Amino acid sequence: MLEVIRELLVGNLESGDRLEALIFSAIYLKWINTGQIPCFEDGSHHRPNRHAEISRLIFRELERIYCMKDTSPQEVLAIRKIHPCLPSFKAEFTASVPLTRIRDIAHRGDIPHDLKQEIKHTIQNKLHQNAGPENLVATEAMLARITRNPGQYSEAFVEKFKIFHHQLKDFSMLGNLTEQLESIKESFDDRSLSALTLFLECKE
Repeated sequence: MLEVIRELLVGNLESGDRLEALIFSAIYLKWINTGQIPCFEDGSHHRPNRHAEISRLIFRELERIYCMKDTSPQEVLAIRKIHPCLPSFKAEFTASVPLTRIRDIAHRGDIPHDLKQEIKHTIQNKLHQNAGPENLVATEAMLARITRNPGQYSEAFVEKFKIFHHQLKDFSMLGNLTEQLESIKESFDDRSLSALTLFLECKE
């Protein structure tokens, strides 16, 4: 999925082709993120940090285009449409072994074997093959299932799965605004922290 965008945008893109490439990228990513185009695996196997690294490359190229003197308002608009569709490339996702919690969950000793296999094949393996929203959809469906009847599965397993679900939302940049602001507040100066505190108080 991201390789297509990287090949389209990163490199020696002529200014005459730039707007078209940005518009096509924005539309393609929007369709992927809303499930209008399903992600299919090509048989390759990568750790999720590969998706985060490609996302970072695309982001850097978008920022380079954004800062160019001849960038048009239409190109700026397209860039702003692309940004929220890119997976997160926070340090925890560009690490050599990111999102490993699901692997540990799939090998727990307190869940049935068939559930382990389902987690491995519908979430863990697919996460290594693409960065599409299908991973989050499958995870949310599994979370709904394992929490439907309290006590059916161990509390420790359910809690670990909830943490993984939150982590995957973060990776997919689909956390709510409060979660995203909380995740970057360490980089805020005093003025920005005050604004964030006021925002959170107003929400309550």
